[in-house]
Amino acid sequence: MTINLQPEDGFDWQIEEEEYPVYFSVDSEFVDCQSIGKPIILLHRFGGSYGEVKYLLKAQKDLSDGEIYIYLHNRWGFNFNTVKLPVSLVEHDTQESYNESVENIYLSYANNSSSLTKLGNDSAVQGISSLAIKSFCKFLKDDLLKSAEQKIYEWSETYTKIYLKRHGQIQVLGMSQAISLDDIYTNVRMLDAETVKCLESVEGLEQVYRKANQRGFGRRESAKQKGIEVANAEQYLCVLGDLGIGKTTYLRKVGLEALLRKVGSYNHEQIPVFLELKRFRDPKLDIKTCIVNEFETCSFPDPEKFTEHALKSGDLLILLDGLNEVPSDNLKMVVQSIKVFSDQYPENRFITSCRTAAYHTYFTGFKTVAIAEFNDDQISGFIRNWFQADPNPLMTPEKKAEYANTIWEQLKTSDSIGTKELSQTPLLLTFVCLVFRQTKTITGNRAKLYSNALDILLEEWAKSKLLEENWEIYQDLSADLEKDMLASIAYVGFEEDKLFFEKDELAEQISAFLTDNHNAPKHLNANRVIDAIAVQQGIFIERATDVYSFSHLTLQEYLCAEYISHWNLLDRLVKKHATDERWREIFLLVAGLRGRAAIGLLEKLELQTQELSEHPKLKGLLAWAEAKTTDAASDYSGETKRVFTLIKVFAPVHVLDYALTFAFGLASDLAFDFTFDFSSELDYASYLTSELEYAMELTKICLRQEHLADANLTSLKLDLENLLDKSTVSREEFTSTISSSLDISPEFFDLSSDDVQVITNYLSTCQLMIDCSKQASGISAQQWEAIKQRMFLPKPAE
Repeated sequence: MTINLQPEDGFDWQIEEEEYPVYFSVDSEFVDCQSIGKPIILLHRFGGSYGEVKYLLKAQKDLSDGEIYIYLHNRWGFNFNTVKLPVSLVEHDTQESYNESVENIYLSYANNSSSLTKLGNDSAVQGISSLAIKSFCKFLKDDLLKSAEQKIYEWSETYTKIYLKRHGQIQVLGMSQAISLDDIYTNVRMLDAETVKCLESVEGLEQVYRKANQRGFGRRESAKQKGIEVANAEQYLCVLGDLGIGKTTYLRKVGLEALLRKVGSYNHEQIPVFLELKRFRDPKLDIKTCIVNEFETCSFPDPEKFTEHALKSGDLLILLDGLNEVPSDNLKMVVQSIKVFSDQYPENRFITSCRTAAYHTYFTGFKTVAIAEFNDDQISGFIRNWFQADPNPLMTPEKKAEYANTIWEQLKTSDSIGTKELSQTPLLLTFVCLVFRQTKTITGNRAKLYSNALDILLEEWAKSKLLEENWEIYQDLSADLEKDMLASIAYVGFEEDKLFFEKDELAEQISAFLTDNHNAPKHLNANRVIDAIAVQQGIFIERATDVYSFSHLTLQEYLCAEYISHWNLLDRLVKKHATDERWREIFLLVAGLRGRAAIGLLEKLELQTQELSEHPKLKGLLAWAEAKTTDAASDYSGETKRVFTLIKVFAPVHVLDYALTFAFGLASDLAFDFTFDFSSELDYASYLTSELEYAMELTKICLRQEHLADANLTSLKLDLENLLDKSTVSREEFTSTISSSLDISPEFFDLSSDDVQVITNYLSTCQLMIDCSKQASGISAQQWEAIKQRMFLPKPAE
């Protein structure tokens, strides 16, 4: 017995828990009723249920017509519903009549699988048995029908056990043992394949990317469908996706749902058959033979006949996984076999999978979809499932929940943008979870994290998915050489402000690298290298016909940083890109890669700020800030007092809004080293929208913290209070009040666009210095402290 809960729109679930248990009991005067397992079904607030209730009914000697009563209880034993089922006796005058009745009952079971109630049956065995009976009844002799039920049950049970062992569990990176697929699986969403590959130029893709103002390369405006809904709707389905996005897992999940017959999941009563297409290395091997072998393994009698009848009846869900793993010599034959086979047995359902880069519209009769990258809800759900499924006996459920919540909160921070981007595929999100389990953080040195993630793509995945035909590429082009080659491509792309590459252009760069590098193999074909990287490793993605990009912007940024660090291009990096927001992440990654030697990068950034400080207006402001804070009584460091003093000046200058954002961030970062209270005060001040209110709050902080010397702050506070009482205040009146109280020339409130740009660049470079220092592990505390103490000061005289 099962419950199919289908809430209508507006349904109000009035229970605090998301799942609610319903308890069953069965009673009758004429039948002995014995429960098999726990008689409980869990209802879910969003519809559907978990589990089924099974009872073994044994007829009493004095059986007669009557009724069976099914009672439904809540957890406190209160009966809230009763179902009555009639019991009728059927007598047979002859053996032939009995045989005919038995056959009809078998066929009835086949049409209504819930009728089959046998000791030890679960929904999977029950479902396969019902479909198997339908096929066996067509070729088993009459005298075998009487004993067929028990045998069919045993065969079905064996098939179920083998299927669950092969495809119902998964070996997850970093876990010591395989875990249940259901425990880790996160529902996927599908994109129409036309949105994945399109006929666009490099220029068109660049324009779309810039206009979208997002880091991801995907077309996120495309409508997405739930994976199981697509499987229900499409009889012929081809699923595409990039490396590690979960194509095999999706096929396994659909097969599992078909096997287990969960209410509200896969809607078609069919026996799943999972075939790995990489096994099709022998040209003589065909799909039907592989299916026969699956049933023969489970001791099905006459597996050829059974397979033929099951196929003709449309009783099979045929899952063909990994078209991209078929050797190229056999690919044409395998594709043709799938086409012919699906045409020959059109009543069955077919799902095949392939890497996006390797698919070339092979199946015109199949609906082609692509698995979308994870959104925030899917990332959060996967993390929760990953930690809950961890078999480590030392991890309590409470600790697992705590870890899952902590890693998700860290992923949502601005410091984890790149890490979250990588987390949009299950393979790399698994790695991120593993890193957190080991280190308890993912916000540390992310250059090391990205390096390890790239190694997974370069080495670990290649080991498990390697094709023999590409062996020479992986054998001759080592992981280190490949990384150097990719780093060169990434750097050139960033220098030329390009994220998308024509295939010919990539081939030219690869050929040049192989030619110029002494240790690189010279015989490799550049186009084959591109295909191997795209198809086998997923580091390149074909975004349009013969137009590629790196799979994630994070990978291109990391590889670009690798190139800069390896070739020591720090001077060029700082002089050309210190104020370019697009290069900011690369600076941080370079700092992480160089470790203790990153102090050299920080010193070059300091030189850049000193050059900017020679600008007349900025030089005057820095000199004023130094004079006003040198003798101030505050316990804060000199650089903290100076930047806060600059904020006080920037507040009334409306053209410095962007610069003020940097100044505020700098003050918070520097002040946090001393006290959280000061940072909280700055946070509050930054949310005030009125410039007068902002100036007033900053003045109060100055009075409390004693940041300034030789400034009449008490008088300024009173003057600002008077201005706040006025209905309108001119900017001249506002700046004049600030100027006189702080003893600063009014010329500093009259800034040209060039003045504003220099001040903004100066502050953003200071912020970049601080951010880089956080990513560089092992730098000298003494050297960094010396750099900080020189911040927001005029350039020293030579």
